Amino acid sequence: MSINLDEILKYIITILFVFISLSLFAQKGNKDRYLTRDSTWTSNGVFTFNVAQTSFTNWAAGGDNQVNINSILHYRLRYSKTNTSWENIIEAQYGTLLFAKIRTKKTNDKLNFTSKFSYDASKKWKYSYYLSFRSQFTKGYKYPNDSVAVSNFMAPGYFMAGIGMDYYPIKELSILISPITYKVTVVNDDNLAADGNFGVKKAILDTAGNVIVAPNHFLSEPGAYIKLFYQKEFDSGLNISSRIGFFSSFAGKPENIDINWNTFISYRISRRFIITFSLDVVYDDDAIIKEDTNGDGIKEEVGPRTQVKQVAGIGLSLSL
Repeated sequence: MSINLDEILKYIITILFVFISLSLFAQKGNKDRYLTRDSTWTSNGVFTFNVAQTSFTNWAAGGDNQVNINSILHYRLRYSKTNTSWENIIEAQYGTLLFAKIRTKKTNDKLNFTSKFSYDASKKWKYSYYLSFRSQFTKGYKYPNDSVAVSNFMAPGYFMAGIGMDYYPIKELSILISPITYKVTVVNDDNLAADGNFGVKKAILDTAGNVIVAPNHFLSEPGAYIKLFYQKEFDSGLNISSRIGFFSSFAGKPENIDINWNTFISYRISRRFIITFSLDVVYDDDAIIKEDTNGDGIKEEVGPRTQVKQVAGIGLSLSL
């Protein structure tokens, strides 16, 4: 297991520092919208869209004319009545560069959905049943190579479902403990599946390169799951949402923990403009990174690696 703990710790400390610093300038408050008269349904969300353009004319240093487009949707829909609650969260992001030579380059792509149904067990504990889905919208490439896709819609796609209990030490923080969890990885791409990407069983070829045994497109893993989720919105316009999940597979090596950490921070500077920052840190023991380590043009398997993505921007926004 080759998790870069120093790198993950660095990002955790950075985010915690941002949380503490921004909270000093924010006042407590709740910005949920009530969708029904009896307040059983509430929503909370934001959609942002920003465009940046770069143009060159007779520029000695060179450069490509380009337009950078990025959009973010972060939305929560919640039902709550007596001892029952049902929370649904969707996160979608997509960004692309449009070049003057009719070329495009994807810069951001994310599609996450989580749903959790809970029933009160006590003041701070709830019985919980949850379902989650994670994937991306379009093909992804490891640039500058844009001829071979390394991902696609539902390649990979991750489904998780399980039952457990939620602990609420404070209103804004929940800790889900699920000893019974089922994770399914889908690789709905023949080329990626044949190469054994994302943990599925790869194709077996003969010496001529013909497929003897077809690859699997699914990987099923029973296991245990722990997730910490924090969400807070302040009257000042600051919104913080962060969750980190730890999954241990009983089917493989339980000590090799998969980690998925997502953080989204937004700060409204005016009615129509908002600053956003998102951070994704992923370690998946089944996601084998391949690199050409010796320059021979052949990509060797170098094992799983800590994956990090950051997206920051300022743009037009719509409260949902």
